[in-house]
Amino acid sequence: MSRSERIAALVAELDAEVAAGLDDGALARLDPGTARRLVGVAGRCWAVAAEEGHDPPSGTDLSPTDAVVLATAALRSNDLNPFDLALWFSRSSS
Repeated sequence: MSRSERIAALVAELDAEVAAGLDDGALARLDPGTARRLVGVAGRCWAVAAEEGHDPPSGTDLSPTDAVVLATAALRSNDLNPFDLALWFSRSSS
């Protein structure tokens, strides 16, 4: 199994675990450090995909609320503001 296939399999497994954790409330007890690490990993993966010209996540991948919560947290964690985002948004093709 290639590295990309292994990552895809792990993501599918994680997706199922997160869905189950949402259903039974276990996700609310997840260590915030683990969630931050996961966001960082996903962000790095997406940055590579975006640079390769792949389509952005669709509305079925991430709800509008989740997208805004995540974007706000990412901006704040890097001491960025909406103006900075507008500059990047205008340069991005994805």
